[in-house]
Amino acid sequence: MKMCSDLFQRCFPGTSSGTSPDDSNQIKWPILSYKELAKVTNNFDQCNKLGKIGLDKVYHGKTNGREVAIQRYSYNEMHKFQKFLYEDLISSILPHKNLVSFYGCAFHHKEFLLAHEYLSNGTLAAHLQHSSTLNWLTRLDIAIDTANALSYLHYHGIVHRNIKSSNILLDKNLGAKLGGLHLSRKLPEGVSIDETYVTDDLVGTCGYIDPEYVSNGRVGAKIDIYSFGVVLCELISSKVARHWEGCDEESITTILSKKIGSHDLNKVLDPRLGFQSDHKIKQMITAVAELALDCMKSPQELRPNMEQVLEILNGIRQERYETNSVKAFKIFHHAELEEATKNFKSCLGKGGFATVYYGKLKDGREVGVKRFHNETDKSIKQFMKEIEILSLLQHKNLVLLYGCSSRHSKNHILVYEYISNGTLSKHLHGPSTEKLSWLSRLNIAIETATALVYLHDSGIIHRDVKGSNILLDENLAVKVADFGLSRSLPNSDTHVSTMPVGTHAYIDPDYYESGRVSDRSDVYSFGVVLFELISSKPPSLLNDGESVTLAKFGITKMLNKALEELVDPIFKFRSDKNLMEMIAAVAELAFQCVQCPKELRPSMKQVLETLEGIKNGTWGFNQITVLVSEKVTQQEIEELVKEKNIQAQPFMDEIKVF
Repeated sequence: MKMCSDLFQRCFPGTSSGTSPDDSNQIKWPILSYKELAKVTNNFDQCNKLGKIGLDKVYHGKTNGREVAIQRYSYNEMHKFQKFLYEDLISSILPHKNLVSFYGCAFHHKEFLLAHEYLSNGTLAAHLQHSSTLNWLTRLDIAIDTANALSYLHYHGIVHRNIKSSNILLDKNLGAKLGGLHLSRKLPEGVSIDETYVTDDLVGTCGYIDPEYVSNGRVGAKIDIYSFGVVLCELISSKVARHWEGCDEESITTILSKKIGSHDLNKVLDPRLGFQSDHKIKQMITAVAELALDCMKSPQELRPNMEQVLEILNGIRQERYETNSVKAFKIFHHAELEEATKNFKSCLGKGGFATVYYGKLKDGREVGVKRFHNETDKSIKQFMKEIEILSLLQHKNLVLLYGCSSRHSKNHILVYEYISNGTLSKHLHGPSTEKLSWLSRLNIAIETATALVYLHDSGIIHRDVKGSNILLDENLAVKVADFGLSRSLPNSDTHVSTMPVGTHAYIDPDYYESGRVSDRSDVYSFGVVLFELISSKPPSLLNDGESVTLAKFGITKMLNKALEELVDPIFKFRSDKNLMEMIAAVAELAFQCVQCPKELRPSMKQVLETLEGIKNGTWGFNQITVLVSEKVTQQEIEELVKEKNIQAQPFMDEIKVF
């Protein structure tokens, strides 16, 4: 008995058996009453045992109004917990929605009790072993929940060391929580999550344990990645790891790679998942199988990290199967970005939500580092939206996203390719003495339109097209940036109802009044950009002492047949007939783009075709320009639309008048 008491004292300094800890705060979670835990489990009655749902030596009880699971361990098993409790890892990593919550522990005679939250659906292993019919999307969600928990642990420098399906618990809604944390270890001081260290403390479960860890004793986050790959194999096959270990072939990795390589994956998959009759499910499962193989690659350095795994799984959940671009997506540590930007010294530009800094990575790449100002719901949504769009879409005229900070970081940061020539706004309105030529401006308009056509064809509305979001490289080629306000447009819809957002002088009046955004809202904003390219004037300006938008100013000049007053004087408008005709044609196109109602505007594809025609000297307009004034009625517009056979949606009750 004295030996037990001594052990308790070593584990819980300043306490006595069955009491609470003193104010030393060396243990931050409660020491519970053994008698109370025994009472709520009816003295550990067999009826309270949770073995049927995969929890051995675990009992169900209810204390202080909440259900608890109470795990019993013998004195001989105490060594598993001593370091875990002494290092107090739990207090540094909890709470998290995908980690099992610990309530406390109790010690009595030769027994140790651990109390944690009760999860009514038991372990993932129990569901797989007992022929549970978890459907495919539920399994994928379980994988995502588990990856989310591991990503959180790894961010805090903690390696789980015992990832397996029996340590993945399911709540009443089949949401997953990761348990079995008592073997977890925090990486030593100075060892990053991307590195390993040597240990003689070899732990894990046969079938899940990384063979490299067994052979060289090196611990790091990548050993968890291997084990998670095995769990992915279990989810697609409904066979737990020990089934594979009993096969004649070498390992689950070998089996899976052979089946994928020979296009014979069907023999590995659980037929109840419906992949034979549903092509989408088959694509998802195949992508998960390929990810599992990546997780189990050797050497460890070839495996993705946990945040990359999570991004890939989220992409698969959204039915995005081209994961190569996502796999190249890097999760940057904050210290790495501090070093690259020299502690965020060189500011490239500042917006309402974020500031962009110049940086240089260790591999020599120059980058633009966008750091969001505050951790608000809006800024987090923008952060996630840019990742979602730029990891999904790639185009030569869209800025390339290299990676981001961890989702668990205190600051949300995006890392882009560095575009050396800055923004279009800087060239048009800044102090630069070297003005852009007309041909350069026309090419910029064409490349921006090309990017917007690509976005619209992909079902994306940018919602913040403006000169400061059009970046120029050393050759003045366009890279459209800033997708934080972008929205997806469902295939069958012509618009989405949403709170109007954007920059005042560029925002579509139709959208502002109705709250209905469509691809024609981007067309309006692009029309303002065309007026900027023609005039070199800012999007808001003073006209006769009155503040007006450039769109209104441009329309007024065109209605008054005073186009020369709109055009930048450097072009010497009247001196070159060909140049005059090109500029007049672009002005006419800009005029069409900013028409209200939106049904009178051309599509972005029509805009691009017209711009290319203007450049090649073969332009012509399929759309009619309708000059909207206070004297034009809706009936007159409808008659014009009918006469010219313009395909238009039903008009708004009121027509916007400039």
